[in-house]
Amino acid sequence: MFYQLYLIGGREAAEAAIERAKVAGFAGLVVTIDTPVSGLRERDNRNGVSELLNGSLLRKAPLLPGILSRPAWLAGFLLDGGVRPLPNVVLPGEGPMPLADVQAALAGSGVTWADLRWIRDCWPGPIIKGVLSGDDARRAIQEGAEAISVSNHGGRQLDGVPASLTALPEVVAAVEGQAEVLLDGGTRRGADIVKALCLGANAVLCGRAYAYGLATGGEVGVSRAIEILRAGVERTLRLLGCPSIADLDSSYVDLPTIWQRR
Repeated sequence: MFYQLYLIGGREAAEAAIERAKVAGFAGLVVTIDTPVSGLRERDNRNGVSELLNGSLLRKAPLLPGILSRPAWLAGFLLDGGVRPLPNVVLPGEGPMPLADVQAALAGSGVTWADLRWIRDCWPGPIIKGVLSGDDARRAIQEGAEAISVSNHGGRQLDGVPASLTALPEVVAAVEGQAEVLLDGGTRRGADIVKALCLGANAVLCGRAYAYGLATGGEVGVSRAIEILRAGVERTLRLLGCPSIADLDSSYVDLPTIWQRR
């Protein structure tokens, strides 16, 4: 089990999170810095999230009819504690960071390669760093990362960045076997997992699949999501005539020429 570390709230908050991860028995750390500022979440803007979290009562007033028209939802929301703080970002002497403070905290949290070296000194286990280029992969390894995650974080921050799969061959070539390479983002089917393995990934991360399963069916939903992905992988292997995952290589995919020139 790996812990995903966001550098929000300063080094003291991060050190506290790292210490909790140690105590909880996490085997590794995934360092994520995809949010130097809060992303443009257009749906949240349309739904008035900013006004609900930060606005005055006057700014909240236009939203009240929609809230009051759903009394069951409102009751459940209030009984569940309302807007919760962030339990994984504990500010020294203050407690969990309020959700309304996240945007300002992100804007004030500049992160450099020196921070990765500092995390390496704080954390005794493996570190995974997300990247989207060969140059960043090489630098991450130099600064202490044991594994690389080729990830555009689902394209939810900049929707015009390359897909993780298109960047994978460049990163695999840059790493030269010095670290394991994982793929994260865009995986929807077992066939997607097979493509990534063919292009050199050691493993594939499928966060959205189990998150959707968890949201719809709890533990049973997660198990079902994994079953669907496993069945898709096995079906694809059979259709390719490939006897096992260990035998997958680039000969099973038609790699676009433009990817090879990256």
